[in-house]
Amino acid sequence: MDMAFALFSAACCLAVAAIIWRSDQHPQNPIWPPVKFGWKARIVTWSVTAAAIGSAYLAGRLGWNGWDWPGWIRWGIGFPLAFAASSASSYAIVKLGLDQSMGADRGLVTDGPFALVRNPTYLSNLALCLGWTLLAASWPAAIAAGSLAALYIFAVPCEERWLARTYGEPYAAYRARVKRWGL
Repeated sequence: MDMAFALFSAACCLAVAAIIWRSDQHPQNPIWPPVKFGWKARIVTWSVTAAAIGSAYLAGRLGWNGWDWPGWIRWGIGFPLAFAASSASSYAIVKLGLDQSMGADRGLVTDGPFALVRNPTYLSNLALCLGWTLLAASWPAAIAAGSLAALYIFAVPCEERWLARTYGEPYAAYRARVKRWGL
């Protein structure tokens, strides 16, 4: 059952990637971000998010420590990394605004964590995926978290092209000032 949840999480990620790719290829008629943001976009976004992340959680929980790793790796490295990354991601989402994190256009955010890195939520979520894989220590967790990580990496250039089209020169100046991954 753990592998079924991992594969479901991967399938959700593939579906989202297809929507992002299609929207990036047809910016005049995108699916994401929605042209008109409202309750339907909220429901769809949070349903897919809950399905993908919930499945990744269940994949790891049901396959818990299938690799038989020692506790110091799982609890000493994996848990603190996952906790810190989840906290950082939540802070970035709050700073951005919940609706804007789901695709609403509420203006370009360049302060707070966004002054340090252009993609603090994605960067934090990548660290969270690594932390969860270390903590759960199983192939189903690695597959699900790897699928989420691949989606985050895939989404960034597409999202940045949308930001460039939407915000023009202010985004170009921000992009010149702040690195994508903060490196």
